[in-house]
Amino acid sequence: MAERDAELFADLPAVREIIGRAGTTVLDVRSEAEFVGERFWPSGGMQPGGRAGHIPTAVHRPFGQLYDARGAFLPVEELLKAMPVPELEEEDELITYCTVGGRAATAWYVLTEILGHKQVRVYDGSWAEWGLSADAPVETGKVPASA
Repeated sequence: MAERDAELFADLPAVREIIGRAGTTVLDVRSEAEFVGERFWPSGGMQPGGRAGHIPTAVHRPFGQLYDARGAFLPVEELLKAMPVPELEEEDELITYCTVGGRAATAWYVLTEILGHKQVRVYDGSWAEWGLSADAPVETGKVPASA
C-alpha cells in the first residue's frame, strides 16, 4: 500500500492540531444545513452515534456554487466570487472537508488547479469520520454573515 501524501491529505489528528492556528484555515464545503448541524448526511439523514455540525473555526463556502446550469465549472472570475478565500495568503494553508471527501476533493481541484492556490490539503475522512469521533470538538449554529 502506498504511503499517504501529507502534502495532499490531512487526517483527523492533523486537523485537530491546526484548529484555530494562525495561518491555517479549515474550509467546510458542505450545505448550510450540514454546517449548522441540522443534518449529518447531505440527504438529510442523521447518523446513529454521529453528531451534526462543523469543525470549530471552519469557514463555510458551499460547494454547489462552483457550477453553471450545465454542470460545468464557472469561469475563473465567477469562481473567485463563489469561493472567496481571503483567509488564504500565499504562505498560508487551507484544508478542505465535506462529508466523505468527494466535494472537498473537487474544491481542492478548483482552488489549486484552476485558481492557483498553494498549500491546500483535503481532509478525506471529512465529517463521516469527525462527526463519529466522540472526542472531536463540534460546533453548531448559524453560518457567519461574512460567509
